[in-house]
Amino acid sequence: MKVLVISDTHGYISNARYAIDKNPEAEMVIHLGDYCKDAVQLSKLYPGIIFEFVSGNCDNRSNAVCTEKTIEIENCRIFMTHGHNYSVKLNLRPILKRAEEENARLVLFGHTHIAGIDKEDNILLINPGSISQSRGSKPESYAVLDISEGKIKADIFYV
Repeated sequence: MKVLVISDTHGYISNARYAIDKNPEAEMVIHLGDYCKDAVQLSKLYPGIIFEFVSGNCDNRSNAVCTEKTIEIENCRIFMTHGHNYSVKLNLRPILKRAEEENARLVLFGHTHIAGIDKEDNILLINPGSISQSRGSKPESYAVLDISEGKIKADIFYV
């Protein structure tokens, strides 16, 4: 399954629409929070695509959207969260510990606005960066996953 992963739209969905349009083979879009209401809006624009999302630190706390979720795609357990509750700007140990508790092979998180792919303790960690407000020297970004038969291929793309 091809999965598009975005984070930190912050109310600006034009780059997210660009990424979705550029990846028509994507069957699912995962939004990692900070304006998860943008994921709802995008799901209405792309009704043929499955959307999964979690809320972030800039989302309305009164909504019923979870801050973390574990899903399974093609026999691969995926722990997804925005990352702010795990201090991902400082250290990845807390989020790795949580992934281990969930028996996840893949962790998806945002919050830092900086894209990256790492592997620690046989767990793949992917931060797609921000699709609307990058930080650092690189432009806005997103990730594309190809999950098939228990294997994960991941790439970061820049807008």
